Amino acid sequence: MAVFSLRPRAFRIRNPGRDAETDQVRLETVRNAIAMALGDARRERDGLQQRLDLYHAQAATMIDTSGDYGTRAAADETVIRSAEQNAANARRRLQVLDVQIGKFAELMTELDGEVATSAVTGNGAA
Repeated sequence: MAVFSLRPRAFRIRNPGRDAETDQVRLETVRNAIAMALGDARRERDGLQQRLDLYHAQAATMIDTSGDYGTRAAADETVIRSAEQNAANARRRLQVLDVQIGKFAELMTELDGEVATSAVTGNGAA
């Protein structure tokens, strides 16, 4: 047996301030995740750049201290080739990281704009 209320139910919505707060928290969660990824990518790039400089220094030192190309020892040539290959791999990875960093930075700019727009208009959601 169903019981019907004679009193009509009013349509209720949440307080707009609470909605704005919820939306702000949601945007901040995404922003924090992107900020962490951006920081990680920058740290990886900086460390890799240091290693790339080291690989170049190794190759240059070996070239300077070993004989001419035709008279170099096979071991010296192997070290030089290895340093050059490592440097090439590092350059490729640096290019990928630079693209990622650019995309993350664009996302941060977009999110920061969304947060600012929400704050000015008083609306929470995008």
